[in-house]
Amino acid sequence: MFDMIFLMARTDELLSLLKVGYEKILAGNLIGIYLHGSYVFGCYNERISDLDYIIVVKEALSFDSKKRLMEYTLDYLWPLSPEKGLEFHVLLLRDTLNFKQPLTFDFHFSKMHYDEYLRDGKSYIKRMRGKDPDLVAHIMVINNFGQVLSGSKIKNVFSRVPSEIYWQSILYDVDSARTEIISQPMYIILNLCRALAYKKDHLITSKLSGGLWALEKIPKRFSRLIQRSLSEYRSQNPIFVGRKYGQAELEEFAVYMLKRIDNNQ
Repeated sequence: MFDMIFLMARTDELLSLLKVGYEKILAGNLIGIYLHGSYVFGCYNERISDLDYIIVVKEALSFDSKKRLMEYTLDYLWPLSPEKGLEFHVLLLRDTLNFKQPLTFDFHFSKMHYDEYLRDGKSYIKRMRGKDPDLVAHIMVINNFGQVLSGSKIKNVFSRVPSEIYWQSILYDVDSARTEIISQPMYIILNLCRALAYKKDHLITSKLSGGLWALEKIPKRFSRLIQRSLSEYRSQNPIFVGRKYGQAELEEFAVYMLKRIDNNQ
């Protein structure tokens, strides 16, 4: 219990430093900082989660602003970050107000890029700009569940995401599920549950709520598999020590779910 209280206090400190530091660095160019992901769904777990947020600015950031943002992030925020680190995108207000797919980001960073940045930060800052299909889902979550850490109200910053575009982003996300479920079972199982929850009931869910939805909606022969993935997701230990997943049951689940997702069953 004490450990959990400590971790929650650390996250509160992280958010406070994030808000104060970014406001100082970006100053009048900052429109707002918006939280999404597991934190806003209420299933954030410092031991296994990342902290997701989007920064919206008026004008594209200069090299110096990006450098200062990264230095502050790694020096002050990273030591307080959850197990999977921080993930953020910098978007321009004109793009968030006039949604089109794919959405362009002005800058991006996550734990996946940590070593790359340390090797050559200057090069990373110069080239880290582009398009990310995942932004569709992030903005959909912000519009429905997002939290404002700093700045303008969500409704004044983000335009509506068309449901058909959001659905295409879901399909893109599960496109390789049949092969990836073997190497990333928990993530893919719950992602397939989220996809079917949207297909069947138009629900925008977290991994946790998507898995719970599936327990009530799909055949009972898959219940133990889903329960196992939910237990792993909710575990306070980043290395799950429960029973291993079997390849045959994983493949059967992926085939069944993809068929229902693809065929409107």
